[in-house]
Amino acid sequence: MDDVSVDHRAVRTTAVETGGDLASPPASRLRRSRWRDPRLWLGVVLVLASIVVGARVLAAADETVAVWVLDVEGTAGMDIGAGDVRPVDVHFGDASDADGYLVADAAFPSGLHLVHDVAAGELLSVGAVTDSAEDVPAQLPLGVPDSGMPSDLARGDVVDIWAVPTAVGRHSALVLGSVTVVAVSATGQGGVGGDRQVVVSLPGDVDLAGVLDQLRDASVVLIRVGG
Repeated sequence: MDDVSVDHRAVRTTAVETGGDLASPPASRLRRSRWRDPRLWLGVVLVLASIVVGARVLAAADETVAVWVLDVEGTAGMDIGAGDVRPVDVHFGDASDADGYLVADAAFPSGLHLVHDVAAGELLSVGAVTDSAEDVPAQLPLGVPDSGMPSDLARGDVVDIWAVPTAVGRHSALVLGSVTVVAVSATGQGGVGGDRQVVVSLPGDVDLAGVLDQLRDASVVLIRVGG
């Protein structure tokens, strides 16, 4: 066999002259690791911050206290019971603020009276109720015929009390103005003659003897204030 000699320089020169593809492969660039991308870390920080804020919001929402709220219009001297209230969850800015209200952690206490007027939907503060009769405003029971009062008169209504004398020569007179109804008996549960008993709360400076004198030998008429 004849020896074959290859001139590498000639081959390389020929390849260049003929446009042969003997060029070096393109160099690959080093890519920066994604873990070193600041945008990735910024996203992680934002996610963690949102989780922390959400956890604090949920924790704050759970820090509520159940307190009693009055479900009806309350007037000074009114007896209130479990049927007049309902518990609501309240979030107080300071936990000690809850000490000023009746906390609904047990059954509603019996024998409580309102010391002052309390609107329906208002939280019952400790100072708004009492179990002592001495702290309750004086209450006046009245025997009122059905024709002398609105048919739908109810506890919490404000009325003017008029005395309509039965004796000749006397004139009707306003006995008390703008007093609050504390209780109204059902039909047939009043006093003599089929009258219904209506209990009103008296102002502290009332002349009780004068009131009773005006009501003597007179029929009571209650005019609801404000319709």
